[in-house]
Amino acid sequence: MKLTEVVRRVAPAVVAFGSRFYPSETSTAPAFPLIIGTGFIVDKRGMVLTNQHVVDAIERFPAPARFVMLFPEPKAKDGQTMFGVVLRKIKAVNSVSSFESSGPFFGQAKPDFAFVQIDIQGLPFVEVCGDSNVLEVGLEVATLGFPMGDVPLSPYEQGKASQISAFARRGIVSSVLPCSCADPHGFSIDILSEGGASGSPIFRTDDPKVIGILHAGFQGAPITYGVPGHFLDTGLKQVQAEWRPDLTGVPTLDDVIVQDVPNGPKGFDWTILKVPVQE
Repeated sequence: MKLTEVVRRVAPAVVAFGSRFYPSETSTAPAFPLIIGTGFIVDKRGMVLTNQHVVDAIERFPAPARFVMLFPEPKAKDGQTMFGVVLRKIKAVNSVSSFESSGPFFGQAKPDFAFVQIDIQGLPFVEVCGDSNVLEVGLEVATLGFPMGDVPLSPYEQGKASQISAFARRGIVSSVLPCSCADPHGFSIDILSEGGASGSPIFRTDDPKVIGILHAGFQGAPITYGVPGHFLDTGLKQVQAEWRPDLTGVPTLDDVIVQDVPNGPKGFDWTILKVPVQE
């Protein structure tokens, strides 16, 4: 499978976490919402996988100010391409409460991932690969997310967004922790990462299954660390085994799109936090 096809498979499941609060010296709303982190859908009923530190960041904001942005596949209608952003609320969070290893462990004390339930269902999702002997140095991989938050989304004109899509990046697995083994405790990729990309899925360039989640990087250096897929897969199976979501009244993505398209683009409600001008 070509990388272009892999990206097309993964992209509809990638989401962004944002806030309606925006600090401004001029009381001017931004061209696009500030993106705090990335995530990806792993269950069509509305379960998103992201980093625990992304969840911690979004929970610093009041519940009404938090949202998840979904980016449905563009639709062709009457010779025009219809696209947009769907904003939904966070219903619940399921975090990793503890982690134990049967032997010496060289990774994070508690792997940096968590599950978020959002108020929409009927979603496209990606599979998580928990197989052994997948991560090895030199493996070609890609990521899809929102590095640098809202900055690249309006590169040409500050009055409007110029891009409504995630960024794809390509590289290789540059190291595995602690050394080459069937089930590494961690791994790195040679892809530069900035704020907003946390929570991005990491996948092979020829397969849309997720083999890790991006969670940390070094400032200005193409060294970015990920949580291996076998940890994610174990956590996902445990959560799904106990998850009984109440989907009463929860709309499907298709319902939301059908409802919104005839009404045209919606305005975005901001809460502007006035900050002093720096002299």
